[in-house]
Amino acid sequence: MGFSSIIPALTALLLLLPLAAEADVICPAGYAPFSLPSDLMFRTMAERQDLSRYPTVGPFYLQQCKDVLGDDWPPSLGLIDAGQIDFAHLFILGSVRYRAERNHSADDFPSLIGGMTFCPAKNFGAFALLNLDRARALDPAYTGKKYRGLAGEIALGAVFYRNGKIAVTLGRLRPVWGPRPVNLVLSATADPLDLLSASYNTEHLAFHFLFARLDKSRPDSLDLIRFPDYSFADNRYLAAHRLDIKLHRRLRVGLTETIVFGGEGRSPELYYLNPLQIFHAAQVNEKVDDNTILGFDFTALPGWGTVLYGQCIIDDFQIDDNSQGDHEPNEWGIMAGLFKAGKIGSMLPDVRIEYVRLTNRTYHQFYPRNRYIFHDKPLGHPLGPDADSLALSARFWPNAALWTELELAYRRHGEGSLNNPWDEPWMAVAGDYHESFPTGTVEKTASIALRIGGFIPLAYSRNHLFFTLDTGWSDITNHRNIAGRSTTTAWIDFSLTWMGSADIGVE
Repeated sequence: MGFSSIIPALTALLLLLPLAAEADVICPAGYAPFSLPSDLMFRTMAERQDLSRYPTVGPFYLQQCKDVLGDDWPPSLGLIDAGQIDFAHLFILGSVRYRAERNHSADDFPSLIGGMTFCPAKNFGAFALLNLDRARALDPAYTGKKYRGLAGEIALGAVFYRNGKIAVTLGRLRPVWGPRPVNLVLSATADPLDLLSASYNTEHLAFHFLFARLDKSRPDSLDLIRFPDYSFADNRYLAAHRLDIKLHRRLRVGLTETIVFGGEGRSPELYYLNPLQIFHAAQVNEKVDDNTILGFDFTALPGWGTVLYGQCIIDDFQIDDNSQGDHEPNEWGIMAGLFKAGKIGSMLPDVRIEYVRLTNRTYHQFYPRNRYIFHDKPLGHPLGPDADSLALSARFWPNAALWTELELAYRRHGEGSLNNPWDEPWMAVAGDYHESFPTGTVEKTASIALRIGGFIPLAYSRNHLFFTLDTGWSDITNHRNIAGRSTTTAWIDFSLTWMGSADIGVE
């Protein structure tokens, strides 16, 4: 989505009401300075043992962040705050990133982000981020234009209306549906989606719906043989809805259903645009082969500054036993975590332990158009199928804008992958079929990482210079699923971002 599609919407908003400075803006998730408010909100929820103000779906609105954090919100929120201006707020982020890894050449990744938050009237707002990025240009999933080694695009851009219980958004953004930003359904690690979303919120219930256009199919080698007359010029779509129920100020549960569907020349069916429709029932009744995923998640606050959270998804579950095809293994995923808040300004850290498991063909599907991916990446958890991981981290906060984290992690990854051709080994046997988890030769990775980030605590830089440092070491057994092949690697990844802003007023 380019400026040509944003400008008409902004013009329409200008004509609606006289200029006012009371509109909210969306916090642009997915960029390092803006992950800090999300982390602080989560730990504040743990400290206060109160879910009532913590949003269940992202990206978050600026006012939501202020409501949770009070006067302790970080400088990155001030960068996008347009609440006291007459017209528009411009900001810029210039970054230099350096990454070095054993057995790989070191590289630098400069980027420049220009952003705007725009409040034409009460309850209306808009934002846009234009990104020039070398790392994006080197991403194999990126298929756009490049100029002198840089990828340029509208990274985020949306117009939205928010009034009390109702919110509507149109544009490109990165939705997050789960108890943590990195989750199984719609994760912060996925690329932003061009979408229409709407939500309705009350004190105890929240309902969310979105519809998005995905990229075209990316067939594997077997697909080209299996579908010889197919051009793979698919129209692919995602529809999703979610119901959140706050059973208590310390307990919330969420139910989700997503569906990926499409085909050559296929337009969105109205039954998938109906927020109250059960997508799987529509798929069965209409006799079409689309890909539904059901999900459940919860967040519980048992006391003592502790959060328990979890999520599970069901991609395919066999109920019948009428044919050999019904012996396909159940495909599902789980995430379970425990978080204990420490104390800012002390040696008592935040502690988090999290386990994630995804079975062999989760997110995968027979038809390329139905695979749960966008730009060749999972829409859900980046771990991908046929893998599990266990991570333990301790994060220290010298102050609310600076942290240091130590993480220990162990990951197993079988031979299954979203990039593998779809196979059906259960059809080659008679009766029950079982497979190990993870499958085949299992790659095992043990790692330790040290991460530091935040605003440099000096007089000028405390509001303008943001940095991250990620360094660590990994020991890998059966590297790339080759038995007996072991290796070790070490890395360092450093970035420095300068942030500035300016207001545009109307006399």
